[in-house]
Amino acid sequence: MRGRGTARKSVATAKTGASGAGGESFQGSEDRGPIKRGPLLGDSVLTRMRRSIVQGDWMLGEKISEARVAASLGTSKTPVREALVQLKHEGLVEIRPQAGTFVFTLAPRELNQICEMRWVLESAALRRVFEIDARDELAARLKAVFAEMQAAWAQNDVRRYLDLDGAFHQVICEVSGSPYILQSYNLIAGKVAALRTHLGIDVHHLEKSIAEHDRLAALVMTADLETVLALLGSHIARKEGSYWEHLDQTPGGGILPRQE
Repeated sequence: MRGRGTARKSVATAKTGASGAGGESFQGSEDRGPIKRGPLLGDSVLTRMRRSIVQGDWMLGEKISEARVAASLGTSKTPVREALVQLKHEGLVEIRPQAGTFVFTLAPRELNQICEMRWVLESAALRRVFEIDARDELAARLKAVFAEMQAAWAQNDVRRYLDLDGAFHQVICEVSGSPYILQSYNLIAGKVAALRTHLGIDVHHLEKSIAEHDRLAALVMTADLETVLALLGSHIARKEGSYWEHLDQTPGGGILPRQE
């Protein structure tokens, strides 16, 4: 079992390259340095910027400089500006007139609303999996992802573990076969992933997380729908886990991770 300090240390290690306020260097990303120009330049810029938010290279509420990002990526400001528009659509940035662009923060009650939306979509996806008799496929895919989660856990690779946490829940929506559920889930997936990075790193939360993912993967094949739904509901419920121990209210009424 890992100690609290160990879990915190591994997250800090994963963020060693984070830029700090206003210094968007992308040094914490796996694919560092300027982006090669090509027909998909805009997509590459968007992917890199989204990853920097999701993986915590930029902190919640941090101001983003278009000029610095463009210089870091070796591009003009145009693809950066276009990426910011899409990231705003995904809820990952806030564009404030006369003030600039900032990584999102949580408004009061927003985390509750995100958890509620996850429950609506993931429970609907799970019900559909049972209806179309796709439990075998779901169980196999969940077990495959969970095996990777166990490997990441054993290596104390918190960033990888949290990425796989997202993949685990994405699989439920994919196997449902409903493009509408999947498209709706993708609209909040980035913000949920960013919140995992910033708020889901407490060791007790992680220990509870791996146990519950293990049970979910197993119960899909052995339990009835209502039993699986009950576990899924408690797993993503608003006040489960340890997110709530690491939140502070901002003067403007938003929510940010507590600096410990």
